[in-house]
Amino acid sequence: MFLIISIVSLFLNTACQKDSLLETPTTAINMETRTSNPNAQAIVLAAPSVHNSYYEAVFQDIVDFQVDYANKIDGRDEVIILVDKDTRSYYQGRVPNYVLVEANIEDIWIRDFSPVVAGAQVKFDYLPDYLSRADANAIDNSFENWMRSIGLDYSKKSSLILDGGNVVGNGAGRIVVTDRFLYDNPHLTKQQAKNKLKQLTGATQVAIIKETPGDATGHSDGMLMWTDENTLLLHDQPRRVKNKIINELKSAFPGVNLVIVPDYYEDDSWGGFSSACNIYVNSLVTNDYIYVPTFNAAHDSEMLNFIQVHTTKTVVEVPAEKVCFMGGSVRCLSWQLDGRFADAILTE
Repeated sequence: MFLIISIVSLFLNTACQKDSLLETPTTAINMETRTSNPNAQAIVLAAPSVHNSYYEAVFQDIVDFQVDYANKIDGRDEVIILVDKDTRSYYQGRVPNYVLVEANIEDIWIRDFSPVVAGAQVKFDYLPDYLSRADANAIDNSFENWMRSIGLDYSKKSSLILDGGNVVGNGAGRIVVTDRFLYDNPHLTKQQAKNKLKQLTGATQVAIIKETPGDATGHSDGMLMWTDENTLLLHDQPRRVKNKIINELKSAFPGVNLVIVPDYYEDDSWGGFSSACNIYVNSLVTNDYIYVPTFNAAHDSEMLNFIQVHTTKTVVEVPAEKVCFMGGSVRCLSWQLDGRFADAILTE
């Protein structure tokens, strides 16, 4: 997954449309107006603060994206937007009131500093090498302070360094990370790393693949996605790493249905981070839905259909052209919870 650095040191105290063509301030949550889908997951977004100078030039674009995204989720899965008091007015009236929950979260890329695996909620140390320790700690502390303020906790906590955008699971015991996990935790061998991930997350099978060359974050969610328990879509990779990635995936997941996704990526960057535009695998996959980013691009319809062919879930289009240039999109900007963890956050 892709992540944008939040320059917390500059402002520490204040700061990864239409439906798909394929388918016809209070912390209290009003459950009566939410979806009745028994398989729904809870999806949490973190709003940019109106006071955060780092996002000033793109603030309204982020807000517009999150409003549209939240409205696409609402009624299918559950959705919450964490937003500070001074920023709430930019969302109010554009999403249902029960979606907005007051919180002061220092960055928008909540996937990376939140717990991983929807039904397990394991919190790893957030200390990526593309952030200073001070910035990473400020972001992480803002999230953990909010969790404590509403009485929520994790199932497990680990001192191992791992971004949430580097954990892609199928919801049934198979997870993928890149070898950035090994670089960040050099005391572990590859086999030890796999054993630790199994122990912590409850996974039964783990793949550690080569990261995409040139990606500052080293996240797996810009490389691949599960569309069901045994179908894995891999965005086509540079030749020098492609065969190694495929071999690792097939070795780790015997019998996996591995599908190569056409590469329509156009290299670009913003703030030192590679663009996520035309990266369709950066999708949010829930129990019943796949929220797929589109980019106002020529291949959007083709790729929506491509993904739908490889899943029994319902594909939902989420236009992401307003945010993808920053280095992430649909999955990067969302934290998902399942089971008792979802119930706890929705009834707080």
